[in-house]
Amino acid sequence: MSYTITGHDTAGAITLKRDSPAAAIKKADELLGEGVTDVQITGPDGQKHSYAEFAERHAARA
Repeated sequence: MSYTITGHDTAGAITLKRDSPAAAIKKADELLGEGVTDVQITGPDGQKHSYAEFAERHAARA
């Protein structure tokens, strides 16, 4: 399964992919720490979630 992380920095839009929810959450957290804004994670189902919502949803499943 593929998870897409998107956000914006001073250079423009960023799009990255990760293979697991945990990896997507880790990368999104790193991006936020680097000042990237509007970070969202899109799951394999195509649904977009804010970083906080996605992290909370997947923490509840762990």
